[in-house]
Amino acid sequence: MPNKKHLLTKSAFMNAIDCERFFWIYQNERERLQEPDEAQQALFDQGHDVGDKAKMLYPDGIEIDWNDGHEAGIAQTAEVIGKRRPIFEAGFQHGKTHARADILNPASSGRWDLIEVKSSTEVKEEHLDDVAFQKHVYNTAGIRIARCYVMHVDKTYVRKGELDIKGLLKRTDVTDDIKSLAANLPERIKRLLSVMSKAKAPDANLGPYCAKCPLYDECWSFLPNRHVFQLNRAGQKAYDLMDRDILAIRDIPEDYPLTSRQTIQIACEKSGKPHIESRLIRAFLSRLKYPLHFLDFETFMAAIPQYDELSPYEQVPFQYSLHVVPSPGRRAEHYSYLSNGKADPRPEVLSTLKKQLGRNGSIVAYNAGFEIRVLRSSANHFSKYAAWCESLIPRFADLLLPFREFHYYHPDQEGSSSLKAVLPAMTGKGYNQLEISDGETAGLRFREMAFGNVAESRKKAIHRALEAYCHLDTEGMIEIIKELQRLCR
Repeated sequence: MPNKKHLLTKSAFMNAIDCERFFWIYQNERERLQEPDEAQQALFDQGHDVGDKAKMLYPDGIEIDWNDGHEAGIAQTAEVIGKRRPIFEAGFQHGKTHARADILNPASSGRWDLIEVKSSTEVKEEHLDDVAFQKHVYNTAGIRIARCYVMHVDKTYVRKGELDIKGLLKRTDVTDDIKSLAANLPERIKRLLSVMSKAKAPDANLGPYCAKCPLYDECWSFLPNRHVFQLNRAGQKAYDLMDRDILAIRDIPEDYPLTSRQTIQIACEKSGKPHIESRLIRAFLSRLKYPLHFLDFETFMAAIPQYDELSPYEQVPFQYSLHVVPSPGRRAEHYSYLSNGKADPRPEVLSTLKKQLGRNGSIVAYNAGFEIRVLRSSANHFSKYAAWCESLIPRFADLLLPFREFHYYHPDQEGSSSLKAVLPAMTGKGYNQLEISDGETAGLRFREMAFGNVAESRKKAIHRALEAYCHLDTEGMIEIIKELQRLCR
């Protein structure tokens, strides 16, 4: 039987917003939930870093110590509340509800301002639910709340010298925004207390929010291979088909309304053969001008800017791979760069690329808009490269185009036009053998290598893995171009 002594905490309340099944398991069978993966843990760590910076704005604040358990934390909060100083992690309980405040700041007439700290650059809808629940608990526990704020990162901040925390973080008053949520909170809380006391978990409420849930594989295990959620830009259609008990792409009825690309995908799924529009592919290839420069950036971003002339969550190129094919049939020349993280890599990236990209020839990138944004963003802070950067833009050719438009589609792409899907489908070469096989992991590994406390041997291993991954991105583009040329002879 579930443990009915569990409290309805702020975290539990937020877990119930999308799915009561996840909420029930979180409350009663938490051991079933996997530990956060590396990417999720990095987000948590980033949130903690922003929270620590926020506390520095209140130098006389008192932090509640929860290491000795729940009751000790509640007792310490009650002990310091009368001191009328800012309190970090103040915890209150009313009945079976409990919440901790990131920051409680003394206000007039014995009241308190509630400040919830987030690492995002704006106030999101779920933040309002978060703050509304907290205010409800504090009010019912006898703590009078004056104003409610979400303190978040200001994306317009640009670091210049020492970190300016007041410039980095901004407070948005959400007191009026949460009023509409307050009215039905007692009923919502009553329902959740009832749900968590039940003998078994309710059914899952399947939706787009499931993608990052630790129970995803369990709740969606009924899907077959090549399922309707892999239909290109399926959106609501996938849920409609699922409601009709149509789960496999090949089983979608011929009279079901589809886009032209979805129709191509289904036809390929049934035939097992690729779709090739040779005329349109030839037109794309004819626009490529030698020497061909195959370019790929790896980037990282952080809420707290690491370098001068950097804004929160701005993409920093720490690595690139560049293959240059001088003329048809010639062997590619390879250039690469990988920062050690000790200094801002952007000036060196711009300087070396300016030499290596030359003045002529196409610059081929996969989803070229990303490379263009990274270059422009970097040149925006280092203005002597601005004119050169703009001169590059007309030379870019986006290799994503023929695949996004389904001029070529292979059933093994499973509805995706990403490089990670196209390369193995077309050439049989892929990323599975690599230690690093995606951009997110590349960014995490770089941050570990550059800013983590790791042994020199580990740094060297990460360096090799990053080089291998980025190299394959540009080498893979060359292979794709060769295969497109072969198919359209």
